[in-house]
Amino acid sequence: MKSSLLLALLMLAPTEVVVRDGESLAQVAQRTLGDRGGASELKALNGLKDDAVAPGTKLKLPGPDREHAQRSLTTARNALAQADKAARREEAAAKLKEAESYFQGARYEDAAQAADGAWKLVSTSPPPQPGGFSVAVDDKGNTTVESKSGPPVRVEAEGVTRPVYAGESVRVEKGQPPPPPRAPLGVPQLTQPPHKQKLTVQPAKGGPSPVTLSWKPVEGAEGYEVELVSVRGEKRQLPANTHQLKVPLSAGAWRWSVRAVTREARSEASAEQSFEVAEAQAKPINLHVKPTNWK
Repeated sequence: MKSSLLLALLMLAPTEVVVRDGESLAQVAQRTLGDRGGASELKALNGLKDDAVAPGTKLKLPGPDREHAQRSLTTARNALAQADKAARREEAAAKLKEAESYFQGARYEDAAQAADGAWKLVSTSPPPQPGGFSVAVDDKGNTTVESKSGPPVRVEAEGVTRPVYAGESVRVEKGQPPPPPRAPLGVPQLTQPPHKQKLTVQPAKGGPSPVTLSWKPVEGAEGYEVELVSVRGEKRQLPANTHQLKVPLSAGAWRWSVRAVTREARSEASAEQSFEVAEAQAKPINLHVKPTNWK
């Protein structure tokens, strides 16, 4: 049996999905895009007038331009979150809002262009460059493909093709087709503490009191990676088994973001947010001394 393994970067063509019995448009979006909010995209992409879809209906799914738009939006949000005093921040925020509106309407190319425009208004750094992929073959002829960043990589063997998304690795056994693809992990949404919140913590013995960080759970995630960066440049990467983490933090300003992870894949980082930690002031101790008759 002839075996071949072809690798190439490609723009994946849109596919279709069949609506299941009793499934809402939001549930279809969760199943295919990893985000219930993607219902508005499916609605626009398929020219639907409302959210009601009959079982058996075939819906067109977004192509690779959606992933490109997502990366552009994430980059713009992160740049905007770090540009508190940028001269054109308000203009960039309006541009980002325009990009998000395009994205919800499945106008992905327009969304990417608007998001890139927002990024340029507040950033002086060059945009991140694709990191490509790596291929490793073991002694038995099994091949492991790891996509590090950028657009998905196509893996083809035994007449079967599947995408390998950024942060994902796939092992293809010799003479076998690649395993079926997993849906890309959704990007976590940070919930607590709110952006730019000032937190006051009580002093504790042995170190600072813990701060609770939380985010919305991501379907299919086996864990999470939390990245914290202090105003002094200290960087901490912490694992979390649930969508919440308590971590002791020293006083000062912090930025944070979260990725969803599995054994084989990591999601894009969430939009970065910031908060400030301050220790509560100790209450003064009042001493009352009773007068005596001693002379």
